[in-house]
Amino acid sequence: MIVKNKFNGKKLEQARKIRNLTLQEVAEATGISHQSISKYEKNKAIPSREMIHLLARLLKFETTFFYSEEVEDRFFENSFIYRSKACVAKKYKDQTENQLGMIHLLVSNIKKRVNLPKFDVNLIRQSSSSADFMPTSDDEIETLAGSIRKKFGLSDGPIGNLTNLCEKLGVHIFYLNMNHQGIDACSVLIDNTPYIVLNRDITSAVRIRFNIAHELGHIMLHSKNTKKVLNKKQHSKRMEYEANRFASALLLPESGIAKDLTALGLDYLVMLKKHWMVSVQAIIYRAEQLELFTPEYCLYLRQQISRKKWRQKEPFDDEITIEKPRLFSHAIHYLNEKLNISISQISFESGVLADEIRELCNEGTQLNTINHHQPQVSYLKRVK
Repeated sequence: MIVKNKFNGKKLEQARKIRNLTLQEVAEATGISHQSISKYEKNKAIPSREMIHLLARLLKFETTFFYSEEVEDRFFENSFIYRSKACVAKKYKDQTENQLGMIHLLVSNIKKRVNLPKFDVNLIRQSSSSADFMPTSDDEIETLAGSIRKKFGLSDGPIGNLTNLCEKLGVHIFYLNMNHQGIDACSVLIDNTPYIVLNRDITSAVRIRFNIAHELGHIMLHSKNTKKVLNKKQHSKRMEYEANRFASALLLPESGIAKDLTALGLDYLVMLKKHWMVSVQAIIYRAEQLELFTPEYCLYLRQQISRKKWRQKEPFDDEITIEKPRLFSHAIHYLNEKLNISISQISFESGVLADEIRELCNEGTQLNTINHHQPQVSYLKRVK
């Protein structure tokens, strides 16, 4: 939302970091010195109208972005948790966190007009002190995952649409282009609203579902810890274990998967993969957790997976449909049809290009419910 009638250098800095450009790269593209760009960002100089238009074109924003509401400094003190293949470079963390800042302001703008599902923060495990990391026992994790399933009246079978379940829970899910960063996903709790962002370039539905469940685990188990605590390397291995345990318990409840593990062999596990919509490797991981398979048999299965070259790509990875977030697509349609607020107006107010809003919100899709056999319903209401 436009809140200033003068150029805001902090918004230029945010836009530059969102596009992962250095001061020098922006300077070279605009034909001025990097010192001048730095002065603009620090509000020590104001660019000309022509330069503002040039910067907007370069950084792919509307000019109104530079006059719109800025992300508060405290935003970056939130505890961002990354799921990545390796240590993530600071510039990529900066990019993702500034993208989330942009998304959060968009969401806040929409929330002023539409009531969205509200997350119950009481679901989050409370540690004795946010300044200390307190490990969570396996039993506690299993109970917490079971409480989420119970909240939605789920049986001990597969979750038909995990993305939809999370959105009804009040978790906001978005896809971003993060493949070059080595990031699979990121989660954060902002003003008691949880966000999960996923790498758009990951094309395995089962991997995406596990990533979502894993990040939900971090939100439920770790989001009340401080950024300082979460950044300590000695805690990272345990936190990853706990998030994986939560994801496994949520997607493969003990009472359900135990009934299905009645036969052996990879071919049978591939059949279970299609039924449970998780990877063969996740099923083996869960079976080992629950001591349904011996460590020796799990090792044998993993060796078979390596020989078949399934570690990166398993059978049916391309055939199981990827779930898409629907909440904000539905919200965009609601604003347009019920309140006569177009995506162009949202774009003007936020400064985010209309095409980028459509991409972020999966605009053009329709809302699904958790149970595919139930009629489609709306849980959006106008703010009065």
